[in-house]
Amino acid sequence: MVNPALQSAIEAMSLDERWELVEYIESTVESESIEVSEEQKSVIRSRAAELQGDPSIGLTWDELKARLAARKA
Repeated sequence: MVNPALQSAIEAMSLDERWELVEYIESTVESESIEVSEEQKSVIRSRAAELQGDPSIGLTWDELKARLAARKA
């Protein structure tokens, strides 16, 4: 759960400031090891199989980056 004071401060930020915060947080966790449970692995495998069965339901990496960039603009 997010600390209410922190949540309030984040909500008061501009969109650009929130994107900067996301980038900062991402940079602080990049080197951390993340445990993935068997349940999470199962969900990932299931979604990958679904995507393989119907590629039109997903986005390419370039499409995703373009959508994120459009949101940031």
